[in-house]
Amino acid sequence: MRELIFYFLSFLTINRCLPKCVENLNSLNDIKSLKLTTLYSQNKNQYDPMNRIAHITHELSDLRKNLRDHKIYGTLQNTRDIKTFMEYHIFAVWDFMSLLKSLQQSLTHVHTPWTPAKNPTLARFINEIILGEESDLNELNQPKSHFEMYLEAMAQMGASTSKIDAFIKEIKKGTEVEKALDNLQLEKRVADFTKYTFQIISPQKVHLIASAFTFGREDIIPDMFNEILSEGDINNEKYNKITYYFNRHIELDGDEHGPLALQMVSELCGDDAQKWKEVLDVAKKALRHRIHLWDAISDKIIEQKVSVNSY
Repeated sequence: MRELIFYFLSFLTINRCLPKCVENLNSLNDIKSLKLTTLYSQNKNQYDPMNRIAHITHELSDLRKNLRDHKIYGTLQNTRDIKTFMEYHIFAVWDFMSLLKSLQQSLTHVHTPWTPAKNPTLARFINEIILGEESDLNELNQPKSHFEMYLEAMAQMGASTSKIDAFIKEIKKGTEVEKALDNLQLEKRVADFTKYTFQIISPQKVHLIASAFTFGREDIIPDMFNEILSEGDINNEKYNKITYYFNRHIELDGDEHGPLALQMVSELCGDDAQKWKEVLDVAKKALRHRIHLWDAISDKIIEQKVSVNSY
């Protein structure tokens, strides 16, 4: 039990740790070590992605602190709490895949007749992540998406999948995301988290999608899973599915993904000041929605504790 709770407390550090690739951008050598492409404008002024990214990191620092100090980190105390967490967090696991697929549509060519991608490095980056997220091998060596792995882990835990199952059924029928969420009567802040993702996807402005991907989610995954492996009981057999899910993220999200995500943002924005401004705005909103998601899950867990203790 103690090991399992530690795993989930560590899992929540997805919002507590800035990646070294962003956090330590203090010199030109830092940028060079990340192999970020330095772009130049057509005039005499050199465009410097280090300054842009460092500025965004600084502007996000208060929101990061709010996440780091969030009450959710003290609410997970038993398996009942973990089940509740998973039942709501699964919607964030699901909508991440749509965010990623939208990037694939913009950065690669998925239609016919085919032509080469404008940036093969970024195309490979996105395709590599999708390979792991959409068709990885589970602990039984069977092809599964990470969303499906998470569902299986929920079943093993005894967490309810009724809401996410009903949601996926609606999506397969062609129901729009917002309407499908409303039909579920899901907790508003949980639904709003996913709705915001699709508000970003809908205009198909790839630099905005890249912002949500880089600063709101993917860039903080590697550190979080490294903490789990270094201190958690990775041989836990009772809940081996969620353990395997964590371990796969360690293997797939190494030092390369963070720097390439920053390169993606840099190349998509170039020296366009308006795009950089929009990237920052989306990053802030994405983190605020993450805070509201944590608020909602924390409140549900505390509400259940009160209900149990009242009997």
